Amino acid sequence: THAQNAAYKTQSGYLQRLLQRMVAYASVAQAMSFVRNVRDVTMEFELQRVALGSIIGDLNRANALFEQIKAAAVKSPFQIKELVTYTKQLAAYKIETDELFETTQRLADISAGLGVGMERLVLAYGQIRATGYLRASEVRQLTEAGIPIVEELAKKMSELRGETVSAAEVMGMISDRAISFGMVKEVFDDMTSAGGMFYKM
Repeated sequence: THAQNAAYKTQSGYLQRLLQRMVAYASVAQAMSFVRNVRDVTMEFELQRVALGSIIGDLNRANALFEQIKAAAVKSPFQIKELVTYTKQLAAYKIETDELFETTQRLADISAGLGVGMERLVLAYGQIRATGYLRASEVRQLTEAGIPIVEELAKKMSELRGETVSAAEVMGMISDRAISFGMVKEVFDDMTSAGGMFYKM
């Protein structure tokens, strides 16, 4: 009947307007959520940048380092926040500012190559830097992470001396605290440079 048709049209128009409003509300809510997320990420970036500057003690150098990290994060499996966190930790262990970015990249390559958490590598590397020499506890940490540090040191020392240095000799030197952080750093550099097992991992 005519009355029923009119009622259906009215109801249909009401449902259509309700649906349009719901779509509009959803769009606004989605846009607001996006804006909040952008704001939160921007704030997090700023906090990370400022924290890095505080640790290093030089805001300009921290800003340059932060830009390097952002560019590297695009090409690596690590997010910017993670890389900044690891860089801050290395800075707290007194890794030279000029070497922070490179050290972070080298440890990230090893982490990616071994499939182990980078925080483990930062901890072991930082402890060796803090004490100035390699101890048995860091040998255990690195070995458990998959880095054959004793064998790599034996190989490196054999190259430097021009004669074979055994793993047993290296262990003796570790007991005598005769393996410096500088020597460990050279081994890490070798492992992550061209020809090394973790090069550009």
